[in-house]
Amino acid sequence: MGLISIEFGLGFPAFFLLYWLFRPRPDIQNGLLTVASLALLWHYASGRVVASVVVFTVLVYLVAKAMQASDSARGRKAWLFAGVTLAVLNLLFWKYAEPWRVPLGELLAGHGLDIDLRNQWLLPLGLSYYTFQGISYLVDCQRGDIQLGRRLALLELLGHFGLFLTVTAGPIQRVTDAKGLTDYRNAPCNALDQIKAREPRHIIAPTFALCLILAGLAKKWWLSGWLASHVVTPVFANPSEYHALDIFTAIQGYTLQLFFDFSGYSDLVVGMGLLLGLRLPVNFRAPLLAHNLREFWNRWHISLSMWIRDYLYIPLGGNRGGFARTQLNLLAAMVLSGIWHGWSGYFLKFALWGLLHGLGLVLLNIGDNVFARLPGWRANGRKRDFIAGLGLPARVLSTFLTVQFVCFCFILFPIQDLGEVVPLFHALGHNVHDVRIGPWTLPVLLAMLVLWALYPAGRRLPEHCAGALARLPALLRPALIFAGFVLIVLLAPSGIPGFMYANF
Repeated sequence: MGLISIEFGLGFPAFFLLYWLFRPRPDIQNGLLTVASLALLWHYASGRVVASVVVFTVLVYLVAKAMQASDSARGRKAWLFAGVTLAVLNLLFWKYAEPWRVPLGELLAGHGLDIDLRNQWLLPLGLSYYTFQGISYLVDCQRGDIQLGRRLALLELLGHFGLFLTVTAGPIQRVTDAKGLTDYRNAPCNALDQIKAREPRHIIAPTFALCLILAGLAKKWWLSGWLASHVVTPVFANPSEYHALDIFTAIQGYTLQLFFDFSGYSDLVVGMGLLLGLRLPVNFRAPLLAHNLREFWNRWHISLSMWIRDYLYIPLGGNRGGFARTQLNLLAAMVLSGIWHGWSGYFLKFALWGLLHGLGLVLLNIGDNVFARLPGWRANGRKRDFIAGLGLPARVLSTFLTVQFVCFCFILFPIQDLGEVVPLFHALGHNVHDVRIGPWTLPVLLAMLVLWALYPAGRRLPEHCAGALARLPALLRPALIFAGFVLIVLLAPSGIPGFMYANF
């Protein structure tokens, strides 16, 4: 979805004005959001993508109605199983049937149907995200977490799944509240109450919303784009020609590029949601300050992490079967989440990525378990996160090691196959004396270190900027915000950036 494009930049203000003309009627506003979302999907993707969303929505709606009509808990569970199975099969078909595209095309051609599957077989935009939302909706209906009279009507459900703010890359919005999934004020922000509310909406924290949008644009358009063109892409394209320090910097830079890209996009949609009176869940909360891997996953792509917890880890057994079984459940959930990121020839590298993170979490839990048994340790009130009890130096060291683990695991994302890892690490270990360090390497490393040191305070920069603007004359605020936008455009690389996570 081209939220950073000339067409969208011109169209959103017009939609904004139309949307708020119907402020007394939230139901009409919901309809406008649905129509606009489907129109944008059609414009930026295709009619086939719109059809995919509509068909999926009808399927989920009918399964939910069938569960409602069932007189027994067993019947409702059967309908839930059928609905989740169909949703998962639909996801697997589009993501993993790529190798069968050519044989299927040849088979159809042999029967007189000459269909160009090379251009037609494309992953529908937003498939994973509305599939995850559909599964969570069905589970909540089966559990009875949604009262019968408050379940979403068909058009409401279509607006929930296809919302243009979230359909491309989340956040994965739930119809019910979920632990760890909160808005910019750390308040619960389920979609059901917002869709069903009949009180007039209002623009939420407009100055903060605009500052958040500017921060998102700066991260995604300027910083992520600059890192890609100057630091990351050239090195990963041919690591043998670069110094080991260049390669190390590119490894750090890729994680930072991915973070700026994805968190910037999330800031952008959360800010636009506030302008439309909607509270979307915050998807990133300073993950590169996490002092262990468990905390990292509580801060990175939060809506997906919480979804994995609630709909993979807990159904697998969670922590109900003892310590060893808990670790197996955790490992399985992380491998499955890794597999979700890729398809076809990329299957193994993403499975390995999930396995590495799973093993890291398991080792962390084993360490916590060992320290919890030490004499006197329980007296400190800590059964987990034992590093946090060892003082600031230990926290800084553990944060650095956590970030390095994350960075080196993310090496698996930009490479095309696992065979590229060997020359990359060979160059990292040997290109020290015979290759000159690149001109950007030392300044970029220094900038990364400074940013990391300032990040605890800088993470709240949009809030601080909004507070500062609020103390200025009202007429001056739009001019400063517009100046910030112009500055970002001037500093950003040429062209409109794509979205990195759309590749996973």
